[in-house]
Amino acid sequence: MLDVIGIGIGPFNLSLAALIEPTPLRARFLEKCEGFCWHPGLALPNSRLQVSPLKDCVTLVDPTSPYSFLNYLARHGRLYSFVNKRNASTSRREFTDYYRWVARRLGTLRFAEEVVDVAPFSDGYRVNTTTTTYLARAVVIGVGVEPKIPECARALIGNTVYHAADYLERNPPYVGEHVLVVGGGQSGAEIVEHMFNRPLATRITWVTSRTNLFAMDDNSFVNEAYMPGYSRRFHALPLQQRRAIVEHEKLTSDGISAELCNRLYDMLYERSVEGTLVDSFRLLSSVVLKDITSHNKRWRVDLNGITTQRDHSIIVDRIVLATGFQPRTPPFLQTLLGGARMEDGLPVLGPDYAVRFDQHMPGPVFLQNQSRLQHGLQSVNLSLVAYRNSLIINSLLGQSFYLDTSDRQILDSYDNSDTSELGALDVMPSTQHMAAIT
Repeated sequence: MLDVIGIGIGPFNLSLAALIEPTPLRARFLEKCEGFCWHPGLALPNSRLQVSPLKDCVTLVDPTSPYSFLNYLARHGRLYSFVNKRNASTSRREFTDYYRWVARRLGTLRFAEEVVDVAPFSDGYRVNTTTTTYLARAVVIGVGVEPKIPECARALIGNTVYHAADYLERNPPYVGEHVLVVGGGQSGAEIVEHMFNRPLATRITWVTSRTNLFAMDDNSFVNEAYMPGYSRRFHALPLQQRRAIVEHEKLTSDGISAELCNRLYDMLYERSVEGTLVDSFRLLSSVVLKDITSHNKRWRVDLNGITTQRDHSIIVDRIVLATGFQPRTPPFLQTLLGGARMEDGLPVLGPDYAVRFDQHMPGPVFLQNQSRLQHGLQSVNLSLVAYRNSLIINSLLGQSFYLDTSDRQILDSYDNSDTSELGALDVMPSTQHMAAIT
C-alpha cells in the first residue's frame, strides 16, 4: 500500500515527486509516455520560458533542494554563464532539459506505464495500468492538457491541417506554400517567427479573434497575482467573481511576450522596406474560423468578422491551429469524479486542491492543472507549482512539513489601509481585482 500515486508525469507531478523525496511518504508516479516530454512539437529555437526559471520544481518552497534549476546549472557548468547573461530568462529547450535531468534522478517515476482505471476500495484506490496494479491511499491527477481543436477542423487533422503542438513533428512548409496560422497567442507568434526565419518563400496569413496582437501583461505589480496569498484569497471568492477576475486577468498568462511582439514588428517593418511585405504576409484581427473545406488539393477557409459580421474566404495550402489547450479528461477520471461536488459544472476543490465529494471516499483525490476557475490562472502555469505541491504534501502528511516561506506581498498593504472611501476603480487599473481580493 502506497501513500500516494501520481498519474501523469508532466512539470506539475514532476515537481510533486521532487518535493516528496525528503518526506516519509511512499509514492509512485506513472506516465504512459516512454520518457519525460513537454510539448516537443513547440520546442522552437527562439521559444522562451515566460516565467522566471526560479519557478522551477522546488526552489520557491525549498531553495536548498538538489532538484533546483540553479543546481542543474551548477552541475552542467553553466551557473556563472547564466548569471552573466543580459536577462534572467531561459529557453524552453533548456528548461525541458532541466526537467529531464530531474526526472532521471527520481526513483519514484515509472514511464511507459499507462493508467487505464482507478477504482476506490475500502482502504484507498486500486490503480490499474497496462502492466500491473497498485494500491494507494491517495491519488494526484496530473494528466496535463490536450490540443483544443475547432469543430470544423477535427475531421481534417493530418499532414497539412494540424495543431501547433505538432508543428515540429510535421514536414515544414514547401516553397511557395500559403500557410494560415490561426490564433494570436504566444504559440501562434512563435510559429510565425519561425517561418519568417526559414529561407523559403512562404506566404503567411495570420488570423486572430482578438482585436490586436496583445502582449503579455508582465509588470511587477501584476505579477503580485502569482503569489500564494493572492491565490488563497481568490479561492475564497464566489464563483461568479472568480470567473470575472480570470477573464479580466487573462493577459497576465495568455499573451505574447513583449520581446517577441517587438521582434515580429521589426521583421515586418524590414519586409515593408524591401517591398516584400504585401506579397508575403497578412494579419487579420477580429475574425473567427467558420469552416474548412477541400478545394483542388488545397483548403478553402471561411472566416467570419466579429465586428463586421461579414464572411470572406481564403485558399491556403496548410493550416496551423494555434488554438490553445484544454484539460485532458481520460475515462477513468470522469468515472472517479462521478461523485464529486459540483459548482456550475466544475468539481469543487479545497484549498489543498483536493476534490470535495458528496459521498464517502476512501482517500483524497487531488487535481493538478484543472482548477483555472477554482484557484485562478496561477494554477495552470508554472508560477505556483512548488507551492501547490507543498499544500498537497502537507495535506497528505497531516502536518506542515513545508512552511509557507513566501515573502509578504507589497500589495498586502491594502489589508491594513483605510479603503472605506475608495471605490473599486480608485486603484491602479492593473491592480483593480488585486485590491478587491486583498
